[in-house]
Amino acid sequence: MISSRRWLLTLLWVMLGSRSVAFSWTIRSQQESCRKLVSTQMVSDGNDDNADDRVIMKPVAVSGLEDAEIPALLKAVHDSLSDCNTLREDHEVLRDITLELSAVEKNKLKIFQDLGSGIVGATERALLLETKESLDEGMIEFIQYAISEKVDQLLYSTIDERPLRQPVLITIRPETESDDKSELVSKWKQQLQDTIREQIEVYEIKTPLPRSERNDVLREDLLTPTVRVELDGDYVNDESSKEQVWDTSTVLVFDDLVSEDLRKRLLDVTLGRSDGDNNHWDDDMLNGPNPERWVRGGLVDTPEEEEEDDEDESSTSSSTSWGLSDEGIDDICFNHHDAIEEFETIISHLFPQFLVTRLPEAVFGSTVSPLTANAPTARDRFDYHIDGDPNQTPPSPWTDVYGRYPNRIRGKPRFMSCLLYLNDHWEEEWGAPTRFLDIPTNMNYEVIPKPGRCVFMDQDCSHTVVAPEESAGKNRPRYSLVWKLILHPRVALQDMTDLAGGTTRIWPEPVLFGSANRSSISR
Repeated sequence: MISSRRWLLTLLWVMLGSRSVAFSWTIRSQQESCRKLVSTQMVSDGNDDNADDRVIMKPVAVSGLEDAEIPALLKAVHDSLSDCNTLREDHEVLRDITLELSAVEKNKLKIFQDLGSGIVGATERALLLETKESLDEGMIEFIQYAISEKVDQLLYSTIDERPLRQPVLITIRPETESDDKSELVSKWKQQLQDTIREQIEVYEIKTPLPRSERNDVLREDLLTPTVRVELDGDYVNDESSKEQVWDTSTVLVFDDLVSEDLRKRLLDVTLGRSDGDNNHWDDDMLNGPNPERWVRGGLVDTPEEEEEDDEDESSTSSSTSWGLSDEGIDDICFNHHDAIEEFETIISHLFPQFLVTRLPEAVFGSTVSPLTANAPTARDRFDYHIDGDPNQTPPSPWTDVYGRYPNRIRGKPRFMSCLLYLNDHWEEEWGAPTRFLDIPTNMNYEVIPKPGRCVFMDQDCSHTVVAPEESAGKNRPRYSLVWKLILHPRVALQDMTDLAGGTTRIWPEPVLFGSANRSSISR
């Protein structure tokens, strides 16, 4: 479980880029959270007579920032520590926190432009603060939290020229002692590198899906999509090249990726059936999904739905649709299931050029699970939504490491989802397609459910569940299992649009749907 962080306490609307669909987030009281943390973790031993009972912070090294950003960052650090000190009015035994800027004033702040952390895609933006005082983990977390809040305010600034262009990872370490300047600089660089690597490890950001060393996991011809669609075309900014590049979202449809046996076992996992279980819920066609496994309102389109001011029952909402219960989500996400491991191994082999992971909790928090399941029935209503967007990530451990950027940009992790249709039988006239929206043209592209059909889609592609037709039966659910994935580059500036893996596989030419036909878009 991930520890308490600012990203669990504070979130706001994020709208970055013309193609983005905003998420809504709940904002919890920062002041109350700070006071609670201070009252339990930042009090001294009660003896406030010592005039030197204060914490002195000194910025010594920074990486990945442009020269013009550094003054704004240091001011944010200074202001945040001043805010911490104001809390002493209610807690007289708090230790005073002081920022020592002599290193900056004397031009001793070491600036690394190429940190060399080895984390492909990381922004490597970090600030190292040193102190002579001994600080416990709680106090360090509090100070880092306070600084990060100020940094976030600069990032969300409404002014035309933002003082900071990306988040900065803050680390606080004991003062490094060395008379050798070159040795000192080397140690600072190592500490900044370690900070980024520790962030990856502690928050389990790059835990790969299982991968078999066998060569016969799946025949290569089965790894070819039946349909490949590009849609939602637009120009986006590429920070690495400082240019605008043409970008489209991708939808891949595979009809032979999953065997009939694996489909059945994945359906059993989704429904909570175990081997030898004779008490199956066999009446879902008449009565809907098993209420011991599924709940009305359990299917949520976005991380947290925005509250509506009106209570118009006719308004489009997914609040009455079937989704797995919390226990069901925990089961498929955290319990071992051979069928899930087998399918995740197939995904790893499908995209060998990338390191594929589940969506870690470090991106959106615990409310967004990496696996979920859908069971729409007739008359359910749904909204268009996106599953995620690296250009809209909240303040979080993930964002501290990778920053914010357009999906599919060169050398940065790509956010994708995988949907697998699970029903034993599904007639085409029963409907319930997955519908994709090409925003610039307002055109829809639909993928029809089929037992075992697998759909990969970019998470920032607007789409919606569609309810089955009444001809399917009033309560017959259309079951599907969904993975939220991240495809990590293996080398710097890797082409993240090449899902086929170079020239080793021959995939069908893409269907350029709607705005993906570049000739229909003016630059």
